Amino acid sequence: MDVGSKTERRVSEEEVYTTPRKGGIMNKLYPPGPRPGAGGRVKNHCRKFWWCDCLVLIILVLVIVLPLIFVGLPKKAQKEINASTLEVTNMEVTNPTPDSVHLKIDNTIRSDSSYHPRIEAFRAGLSLEGQDPFIYINIPEAKSEGETLITVEQDVTFESADRFTAYTKAVISSEELTIDLNGKTTIHISGLPATKVDYNKKITMKGLNHLSGLNISDVKILSGQKEILSDGSNMIGTVHIPNPSVMTLDLGNITMNLGVAGKAIGYSLLPNLVLKPGENNVPMQARVDQATIISMILSTYKNGVLPLEIVGNSSVKGDKHLSYYEEAIKANTIKLDLDAGPALKAIGINVTDHS
Repeated sequence: MDVGSKTERRVSEEEVYTTPRKGGIMNKLYPPGPRPGAGGRVKNHCRKFWWCDCLVLIILVLVIVLPLIFVGLPKKAQKEINASTLEVTNMEVTNPTPDSVHLKIDNTIRSDSSYHPRIEAFRAGLSLEGQDPFIYINIPEAKSEGETLITVEQDVTFESADRFTAYTKAVISSEELTIDLNGKTTIHISGLPATKVDYNKKITMKGLNHLSGLNISDVKILSGQKEILSDGSNMIGTVHIPNPSVMTLDLGNITMNLGVAGKAIGYSLLPNLVLKPGENNVPMQARVDQATIISMILSTYKNGVLPLEIVGNSSVKGDKHLSYYEEAIKANTIKLDLDAGPALKAIGINVTDHS
């Protein structure tokens, strides 16, 4: 075999093993042209398996975001609600009937939260600690800010006369009292789902502290048909009643029993008594046993100062008894020194002549 034929055979064999044939396996594994690098492989993967990547992304979003929205958000919202404070700045209890009152409450809600959600209107119960509600109130919708003012005004019917009586007793007898406000509402934060929360607050308020500081002045003894009032009242004066609370209370016509050293000497009437925050000076008229009073002063209290005991008797609005106020004032005894000397002197009895 000559050299030329050998060379042709070698070239032919190299072509067989180095040049892939169309449709052959080598052509499928390594198609003609430059081999793809990492970027190319990623593009090929994304082009072929984009649906799988989207599914994985959706699953990751659901796993991470949904718990934040449906678990983390409600917990965060409840925490922010719990951290806020509620202060009653003014309360007016008017138009009393045997089973209802007209209620107006001015509230200030304070919050340090960076969130300012919209709080839906909701119904809330007011109760003494550990008791069921004595009334329910409707709290209007509000936009939460650093300081939010909310006013509740409505006629309310007592859930329980006994529980409202217990509340009234606490108001009159306590220096300070705590009221629970409990309800459920929904808050809305822009771009997020509505979130349900419990709105539970303890409201600390000043009470009337047994009407401590009550005093009577400007006492005048009435005598004769021209002076004695049509209801038989034979003594008038001015009653000073301090009210350290933020409450305005329409108590109706209040009658009080009067006594000295355990002996009844008559009763007094405070007509249409409305106690407002601060100092109250209200007119008093009384029907007393003048002979007994004069006898006590001449024999025992020669300086004209009587150790007076005042105990509530009744509360009437129109012709209806307000039992919740009656029970509260009956449970409260007020003791004060009444200087009857000037009133006696005005009718010609000078107590200094008998001291």
